[in-house]
Amino acid sequence: MADFVSRDTDRNRTMGILTGIAIILVVLGHLDMNELSVFGLFPYYSFHVCIFLFVSGYFYKPESETGVFKFIGRKALRLLVPYYICNLIYGIISTVLSKYGFTFCQPISLRNLFIEPFLGGHQFGLNFASWFVPALFIVEVINILARRFLTLIRLTDELLLRIHTDRDVIMFVCTLAAGIATVYLAQGGHVWGLYKTPGRILFMIPVYELGILYRSHLEEYDKRIPDAVCLGALCAVQLIIYSLSEGLLNFSVVWCTSFASYAWVPYATTVTGTWLWLRISRMITDSSPGYALDRIGASSFHIMMHHVAVFRVIDLIMYGLSLCIKDMTPPDMTRYLTDAVYVYLPGDMYPWKCVYLAAGILIPVFIRSLVVKRETH
Repeated sequence: MADFVSRDTDRNRTMGILTGIAIILVVLGHLDMNELSVFGLFPYYSFHVCIFLFVSGYFYKPESETGVFKFIGRKALRLLVPYYICNLIYGIISTVLSKYGFTFCQPISLRNLFIEPFLGGHQFGLNFASWFVPALFIVEVINILARRFLTLIRLTDELLLRIHTDRDVIMFVCTLAAGIATVYLAQGGHVWGLYKTPGRILFMIPVYELGILYRSHLEEYDKRIPDAVCLGALCAVQLIIYSLSEGLLNFSVVWCTSFASYAWVPYATTVTGTWLWLRISRMITDSSPGYALDRIGASSFHIMMHHVAVFRVIDLIMYGLSLCIKDMTPPDMTRYLTDAVYVYLPGDMYPWKCVYLAAGILIPVFIRSLVVKRETH
């Protein structure tokens, strides 16, 4: 199965921890839990999806450009094959559930099995969070094709040397300009319908390029900054951005919408949010929590794919308990049938969300361990 870090035999633990934190933030966001938002200063939806792009870009290898089709085939094998296997399983489940009133589930068809994942990714409800996987594949393909094109247009030895040295900067600057323009157009209502798919990709690519640029140009300088100075500066800068934007920092990557402030702000908060958690990841790399988060990061694909389905199972268990326990109010079945991320809180007690959080993370981690065990035998 694919993950968004490197293979377990060659792991970068800091990036593994960062990925683990990112997937936890995704699950927290779906549960509407803001405990790790630093008092609301770093809202999850202002950067958390972009962390996966940053980490994926960080692990890009320039030598892959000598075998473009081999690279694309390898990425399809690691990303699309496991995605489509899971998509087929959820398609079958969704077909059954749609007959019992689950409005967020669609019957399986060739379109929502093979095409819709690249357009919206929400076709079967229970695995909607995995929309990111096909989008990441497209980003990686565009990146290597663009870089290969830059290689082919080299005209002189001098130009070859200059482009080779600054290629990561060129890619980042050009894609960032396109990304900011996309945000501006989205704010004007021009990124809609079929335009949402290319809009989403254009927004995502600069963050992937940032990961490449960070590893090749910036990481060595970042490591020289003392932790206290780095964290303090990030919070100060974020407070300025937060004030300029009147707190409206959240946006939707998947639908390329909800950009409520200046067109550059989503990229600014992507940098500050990613940098904050990257520094924290580096600080705890050799600690026990770091090892646990690294393992969660290795299971990010499975958590992304399955945590919403785990929520539904827990709701079903709660419904069964409500039938057996006197005075226990049953779940809201209307919401259960219409809201993919509805969670039942007995007595409206907020701490019950921790049950969903733990299960939504740990059960997919267990699933991943079974898959890895099977693959090694």
